[in-house]
Amino acid sequence: MKVKDRMTPKPYATTPDTCVGELWHLMQEKSLQRVPVLDRGKLIGIITRRDFNARPELDLKRSSLATRFFPEEMEQKLSKLRVRDIIPLNQQLITIHQDAFIEQAAKLLRDNRISGLPVIDDEGRMVGIITQSDLSDAFLYILGVNCRGTRLSLRIDDDAQVLLRLGEVLSHFDIKIESMVRMEVKGEKSLLIIRLDTVDSRSIIEEIKAAGFKVESVIVKQ
Repeated sequence: MKVKDRMTPKPYATTPDTCVGELWHLMQEKSLQRVPVLDRGKLIGIITRRDFNARPELDLKRSSLATRFFPEEMEQKLSKLRVRDIIPLNQQLITIHQDAFIEQAAKLLRDNRISGLPVIDDEGRMVGIITQSDLSDAFLYILGVNCRGTRLSLRIDDDAQVLLRLGEVLSHFDIKIESMVRMEVKGEKSLLIIRLDTVDSRSIIEEIKAAGFKVESVIVKQ
């Protein structure tokens, strides 16, 4: 699964010439923690809520950050500033290509302790953003947590013949394997999670057990 399959396309963004007050109200209205700054479609920085507090003349710390409106004096100050005036200098921009795999995005997010990654194309233009929430949704989809069908968890030996034996069992039934994930578990046999496109799985499970597999859990979602 690639980043472009799970990213949020066309996220909210701003430009260097945008009025700071306009940007602040957008962030408040849409509950945004950070907004990419684009110049002719290319990412040049990211504005966060912290960057507003970095300007002492705004004095937002003593203002109600929960409100969408400020006193007239504050509104005037916000209207005079542009995004280019508060964007941090020498930002280390961490991005990911749209054709990268989602596990690469997950590693970048974790290694850099950030919650979102701008997604770029071959020309360096920003085409989306992928967040921790997007990756969590992808993980749930892969495991079939919210999908109709049967999700089986099997304990298996690390043996190449395992999949052949399992495939032979499943070939006896008119079903489709939606997904299959192997997970290593420290001190135990590996866990194989299979999602099948059927809710009538009793006979399948019985034959899997008869073939010597240990079925650890079964979840059927109608």
